[in-house]
Amino acid sequence: MSAKKQLLAQYDLHDILFNNVIESINDSEANTCVAEPMNSVKWLAGHLLWAQRNLVRIGGAQVDIPWTGHFLTVQGSTEEERKMPKGEFPTIEQIRNKWNEVSPVIRKGLENLPDEALGSVIEIKHPIAPFDNTLAGLWAFINDHQSYHIGQIGILRRRLGKEPMSYFKS
Repeated sequence: MSAKKQLLAQYDLHDILFNNVIESINDSEANTCVAEPMNSVKWLAGHLLWAQRNLVRIGGAQVDIPWTGHFLTVQGSTEEERKMPKGEFPTIEQIRNKWNEVSPVIRKGLENLPDEALGSVIEIKHPIAPFDNTLAGLWAFINDHQSYHIGQIGILRRRLGKEPMSYFKS
């Protein structure tokens, strides 16, 4: 299996897991902070959506991901993003709906990326040393980031008294 097919398989899994991990969590529950200083389900879900913008850039997709000001991190954001007005805070359902709207477009862009592009050296700094500074290394780091935060939501989900997240498409 090619590197691109493996990275796409991870992308597809994250698409399923994102939807499954926030399944049946209402907006009130999504806003609950189960212990300080932990993030809420909503913040983590919004942050996952915010992080998709990196995959938008890799695949060249044309999508709008709103609410970036609410869910960015200083080390992973641009100066322009940090200065953007925040606007209204979205509901967990709005985050899910936006994810499901942009995900197929992002995937198509990634799927159309030429295999040889994955080996191109990039100038974007990412914190995981084992990955080289190639486009494939950045994509692998983003996949790791997504799975980390999906796992955090999975823990919060159980703390909210929900059933464990399923790995299968609902």
